[in-house]
Amino acid sequence: MVDKPYIDEKLNNWTFVRTFKHDVLSEELVWHRDENGRFIEVLEGSGWEIQLDDKLPKKLIKGDRFFIPAKTFHRIKRGTTDLKVKIEEF
Repeated sequence: MVDKPYIDEKLNNWTFVRTFKHDVLSEELVWHRDENGRFIEVLEGSGWEIQLDDKLPKKLIKGDRFFIPAKTFHRIKRGTTDLKVKIEEF
């Protein structure tokens, strides 16, 4: 298992592009929570889903933009192509 199942490209102090490869092991996509709230914009990817605590998984579709509050448990579920998202932390 690797330390992080993604690659980040920093755009500035609060914004980065995160890429998950389509062949990442599902076991590496664990439930977690982040210290900061985040706006997420889906740039590309097919078949991926996000699941927040006590919610059903939701498909990630190119162009979707949503907010994950600070310290909210969540995880992503692997898709069929690489996933690329833009993340803005607050």
